[in-house]
Amino acid sequence: MMISATSEIPMNRSLAIALLDTVDRTIALLCKSVVLATGAALLVSIGIGVAARYVISVGGVDWAEELPKLLFAWFIMAGVVLAVQGGNHIAVDLVMRFLGERGKRWLIVLTNLLVFVAYLYLTNTALEVAEIAAAEKNPLLGTPGSLPFYALASGSVLTAIGTLSIAIRVALLGPEAAPQGKPEDSVQ
Repeated sequence: MMISATSEIPMNRSLAIALLDTVDRTIALLCKSVVLATGAALLVSIGIGVAARYVISVGGVDWAEELPKLLFAWFIMAGVVLAVQGGNHIAVDLVMRFLGERGKRWLIVLTNLLVFVAYLYLTNTALEVAEIAAAEKNPLLGTPGSLPFYALASGSVLTAIGTLSIAIRVALLGPEAAPQGKPEDSVQ
C-alpha cells in the first residue's frame, strides 16, 4: 500500500513522497511485467514438455526442460519485490504491540535499513557468483549459467530500493505509512 502525498504534508515531504510513489510504481510495473512474461513462458514450456513426454510420447523436448530453469529465478525474484512492496513478506510484529508510535516508527525504519544493507550485500555476492557461473553454458539454449544469478542480483537491488523507500516513507509519515499485508495472507 502506497501513501500518496496530501496537502497536510509539508512541501518538501510531499515531494519526497511523490518521488517515492513514482519509484515504487515503476518497480511494481516492471516486476508485474516480469511475473506475467516469465509465468506465461513457464506455463507454455512446461506444457510443451508434458505434452511431448506423455501425449506425443517423444520422451520430452530438451529446450522445454531447460527454459524453466532459467526463467524460474526471474519469476520468483520479481514476486519477492512485489511482496516487499505490498507488506506481504514474513514479519514478526510481537514487539510492535508494546511500542508507542515513536518506537514503532524507529523500529520499522531501522529494520528496513538493516534489510536494505543485507540486500545490497546479497547483490554484490550474486554478482560475484554470476561472474564465476558465466563460464558455464546451458547445453541446448547456449545461455550462460550466470542468468539466474543476475535475477538474484536484480531482485536484490529492487528489494533494497523497496525497503529503503519504506524506511524513508515511515521516517517522514510515521508507522502507519508502512505497507500492510492483506489480512487473508496473515497468520496470527
